[in-house]
Amino acid sequence: MTSIEDRPATAADLPGRVRTAIRAAGVSQRELADRIGMDPTALSKALRGTRRLRDEEVAAIAKACGVATAYLVEGTGPEPVLPPESGRDRAQPVTAQERRDQILEAATVLIARRGYHNVRVSDIARYCGTSTATVHYHFPSKEAALHAALEYYAQRFRSRLDEEFGRASSARDKLRRLIEVQLPVASDDIDEWSVWIQFWNQAMLEPGLRPAQRRIYSGWYGVVVELLQECRAEGLAPEADVEALADRFTAMVDGLAIQILANSTEMQPDRMRSLLLRAFEPHLDLTDRPSQAS
Repeated sequence: MTSIEDRPATAADLPGRVRTAIRAAGVSQRELADRIGMDPTALSKALRGTRRLRDEEVAAIAKACGVATAYLVEGTGPEPVLPPESGRDRAQPVTAQERRDQILEAATVLIARRGYHNVRVSDIARYCGTSTATVHYHFPSKEAALHAALEYYAQRFRSRLDEEFGRASSARDKLRRLIEVQLPVASDDIDEWSVWIQFWNQAMLEPGLRPAQRRIYSGWYGVVVELLQECRAEGLAPEADVEALADRFTAMVDGLAIQILANSTEMQPDRMRSLLLRAFEPHLDLTDRPSQAS
């Protein structure tokens, strides 16, 4: 078994990251110690840096706080979601729509960063400075919150596409821009992919979520088919099977993004881009840059 001293230099910041994870989880040190079966005094010493945390203790803390072990040990991966510094003022007058938007914002980020099964309604309420009853009023269940999070990201994705397509010079240029929008590079992109993958997984277990998953995915698939049809109208790939190309492309997008988020291979966004630019070969070449996105 390895110890903290065998790990990268960033492990020296482990106590600070554990404290951040505890604040984000909304628990006290004693509550955390009780949850993981650790002596509170030993945990306190570890947080002061006078005692090393064992691997199994780090893993238990990560699970209890809803963060990745890699974040605690190395500082990599999604960071914990902390409420705003000043918190939300419960007495601050807001409209029902404003409150719903606050709750949706909190739910989407919390689900993306912590994971659907690690987010409690009380976590969402604490982030927004409201009550669990108010959260339940807008989203009667966690499933409803997950559903709303996916809808939120789907609408945001479509808005980004419309903005990019508005600057495109051709259907071919639109395809290149579509690839760029798909890459999990920025934290917002990663959050979006995280929610989508979690919804996909949950839909496998809960049939009631499948109609929304199918509708949103069909909309995305339709965008790809429409762009390929535009390419044919412009004289590109005249003999190609549009639906077969769309199937290939969408499967590659999903599979490559999952590899990056799960860190299951050495796949990186630059490599993903390179592969997707060749996804339509030999019918359509996107690898040169005559009309590169600005």
